[in-house]
Amino acid sequence: MRAVAYFHTDHFEPWRQVPGRDGGMERGVDDVAAYLQSTASLDFARKASLFYKANVNYMVSGDRGLLRADPDDLLGFLPRTPHSLRIGRAMIGPIAASAHELQIHLHHENFTYNDTARDPETFAYLQTPRGRSFDNARLELAIRLGLETVREDAGIELTRWFFVHGHWALNASDPHECTIVREIELLQRNGCLGDFTQPAGRGHVDSRIDVPYLVDPVAQPKGYDSPLANPVEAAGAGASAAGRFFIWASATTHGSCSIDTYSPSVERRLKTPEFTALDHARNAVVIDGVLFLKTHCHSLNPLYWKADGLPTPQADPRVQAELRTLFDAADGAGLDVDFQTASEIYDRILGAAPPPKRDLIEEFDLRTGSAMEPIGLTVDFMTPDGARTPPPPLAPRPVSLPALSVVDPQRTTGEAPDRLGGAARSPAVAYVVPLNATMSADADDTADEAMIDAAAELPELMAARDVVKINLIASRVARARSAELGSVASGVTNFYGSRAERGVLLQPSEVLCAAFVGAWLPRARGVYEIGCGLGLLTSLLAARGVNAIGLERNGARLTTAKAIATVIMEELKGAGRPSRLVRGVFPKALRRKGDLATSVALVTNLLGSATPEQQEGFIAGLRAFGAVMIDVQRFYTRRSTRRQIADLLDMLAAAGFEAPRLAFDLGPDGRFMVFTNPTPRRRPGLTALLVRLGAIRDEPLLVKR
Repeated sequence: MRAVAYFHTDHFEPWRQVPGRDGGMERGVDDVAAYLQSTASLDFARKASLFYKANVNYMVSGDRGLLRADPDDLLGFLPRTPHSLRIGRAMIGPIAASAHELQIHLHHENFTYNDTARDPETFAYLQTPRGRSFDNARLELAIRLGLETVREDAGIELTRWFFVHGHWALNASDPHECTIVREIELLQRNGCLGDFTQPAGRGHVDSRIDVPYLVDPVAQPKGYDSPLANPVEAAGAGASAAGRFFIWASATTHGSCSIDTYSPSVERRLKTPEFTALDHARNAVVIDGVLFLKTHCHSLNPLYWKADGLPTPQADPRVQAELRTLFDAADGAGLDVDFQTASEIYDRILGAAPPPKRDLIEEFDLRTGSAMEPIGLTVDFMTPDGARTPPPPLAPRPVSLPALSVVDPQRTTGEAPDRLGGAARSPAVAYVVPLNATMSADADDTADEAMIDAAAELPELMAARDVVKINLIASRVARARSAELGSVASGVTNFYGSRAERGVLLQPSEVLCAAFVGAWLPRARGVYEIGCGLGLLTSLLAARGVNAIGLERNGARLTTAKAIATVIMEELKGAGRPSRLVRGVFPKALRRKGDLATSVALVTNLLGSATPEQQEGFIAGLRAFGAVMIDVQRFYTRRSTRRQIADLLDMLAAAGFEAPRLAFDLGPDGRFMVFTNPTPRRRPGLTALLVRLGAIRDEPLLVKR
């Protein structure tokens, strides 16, 4: 060993609002200046690779002038305003003049198809074959607009650049975020040489290969982890790397490489810097006598910039102590310590002395199993008649960026034409499906007719006055309590905190549950949400006049739920009735309730560890209800395959529930089934005796239509 090469890749997102702070995006200019000042005096931090997320905004509108990837695409990108241009130049111009380098970071999960519902109008459009048929072209346009922004604002023409994927999901490796199986092709033909996303915060997207390597694009989910990609080690590749895509990979995981101190796991790790140093020494990439050490973080995350925020990671004394442990150990061993950028690391790896040739396919057993097994999902392409087909090829790359345009209203009906072959037919489009599931029209997991058409009804449901108002109120209260008490004491932890910042605490699946209860279960005397979290669904039901009860075991979360419910009752004029929020563990907390046989239980997002016996006990407790509505993809564990869901259905059938009906389907973002219970278990007493004698008959709760 002769040297350590350290480099830092920053998911650099200065275009954001910071909670509790006045001012608009202009404040981002000050934040970038402060970041540059804080890193300038640090030898290891002054030369970072800033993977910049440009301010490229979109909307769904046919009658507004937008930059469209296709003249028929209703989703387009907004032109930059002079104000935005001024901010951008003030923001990244100084970066270009510093020792840092600019690279590209892109989040496209909001404007290309995936199975995670975000804003309802866009989600509804992307659920249609027409909406998602433009995904490849739309992503390419976003890439080019990002490159153009860097050219305009920093005066840099990025013809040789690198990439970090938003939410880690390169090339459809996580279909919850990305279904673009030709993403590497799109990146390559726009000048991108490689990707530095790994090691990822979602381990299922990491390669099985644990050294930097080169691939050919493969139009499959996680195609860079396929034997068809013909992977070869990048070390010493030299000129043979031309035309191939670079993937940074290592045996070192996100757990050691992330320096985002808002993460509890990173905070714990920083208490023992010597163990992190040992992990890097054992698992880091070593090429030609050089140990390559990578860190990453989100330096512009609002958690570092609010009034009581944490220090930015590289300015945090704990992070500095951990890194100094590594660097001092290298110095003590007589090794050079080099601080480099991502592009310099790429050149150094390719220019190294070639190591002995390795067969990466055999060494990492790429022919065994599927690269998508860790997540249990894949992306299939299907024509309108239900036939599976290979992913369609990319259209030719446009010579120039499009002009502003509106969509001819006569062309907004029907399906998008096949512009590649010229025939007036719909192209094959992506669908997120369980791994190994068939996508034929008569497949078991797609044949059920949902009682609510989620894609058709969700936009109107999300735009309802009470939904909009509750989202605003709940997000405001949650943010205030988190700022006052902290995330743990307020119960507004990661999942809730990020949604509160975006003002979307009330999830689409919860809004659909409320609509289902109103339409299909009006006879229920009570609706019990088990594991209600911050109680948004319970509050929405109560506001609509339903006798709604929320059960939550986390005391901090329940206290915030009650605070939210109180403000909702105060501000939502004409609200039906107050909700009831109860602390306890199911089923014990509800054993004395006498109305369960005529009530409904909602189990919307039950994730956590439990033995089979504990799961059976939970299901036995549900037998007290007249009907139960469950997200069958989130019952203690994530159930993404048909076999996993079938196992749960078998457990419910064995407990005495009737065969379920599909209430609604949001893809892997929620598959809700309703189970009716012909003979609810009652507490011993007069009512139970009268039911047994036939003097009282239970009316079915589910309306028949």
